[in-house]
Amino acid sequence: MAEIIELNNGIYARIVEGLTNSGIIVGNSEILVIDSLRVPSHARDLIKDVKSISNKPIKYLIDTHSHWDHSWGNEEFIDTIIIGHENCYKEMTDENWNNKWKEKILNANDPWSKEAQLVNITPPNLTFSNQMNLHFEDKQIILKYFGKAHTSGDIFIHLVNENILFTGDVTQNKGIPFFGDSYPTDWLDTASGIINVKPSIFVGGHGPIGNYQDMIESKTFVDEIINESIKLKSFSNKKDENLIKDLSTKLKNKYQEWRKIDTVESSVLDILSRL
Repeated sequence: MAEIIELNNGIYARIVEGLTNSGIIVGNSEILVIDSLRVPSHARDLIKDVKSISNKPIKYLIDTHSHWDHSWGNEEFIDTIIIGHENCYKEMTDENWNNKWKEKILNANDPWSKEAQLVNITPPNLTFSNQMNLHFEDKQIILKYFGKAHTSGDIFIHLVNENILFTGDVTQNKGIPFFGDSYPTDWLDTASGIINVKPSIFVGGHGPIGNYQDMIESKTFVDEIINESIKLKSFSNKKDENLIKDLSTKLKNKYQEWRKIDTVESSVLDILSRL
């Protein structure tokens, strides 16, 4: 069940526990949505929730990144300008990338697995490289790319005057991100860029809304798991199971209350494979 939270005048976070979050920004005459969710039926539910707030047309949809659970609902946003990073477009038009994810989703046998096989993957139709400024009626919105991290095309949506930041999956509030498509060493630099925005509130792609202190804690975790994995790899080019288990146990004990902490060992393996 989605919870819709108004963060500021006309700025909403749509939070879904255990699934994917999205954002809704209502202007005087039009609407902007952040992330279309994992399959068309979920996107239709999102659109219904948007319409429960306002019947104004959805002019913009922003993809925070290419991953299926954030962008495979794009096809439902007809006559909408879909914005994303140029690398997001490249990944979403990569047949091997799409087939890999379709196979993984089908094998997971989740309630949406069959629907995901029929998705018309719809990439952004407006892309940028480093920064895009949107003058969304009375709101100043900066779309910023700090570099590769969770994927090659993660972007951040900053509502400047309200100091609210939508962060996709790079920064989450007490949650373990997915590292399987990541760029670990780049992520360290990207995280440093994000932290300098210093938002009052941020909305991650999963989990609860966070504040700046939560963002610092997220960066601390990412720095630790990546740097420790780099050290581990420097000890041996082979995957030493004991060293991996020792690092995973250390992280589990330190971050035991975090969402998906049980996946931390596979996260370490993913990072090692991407270094």
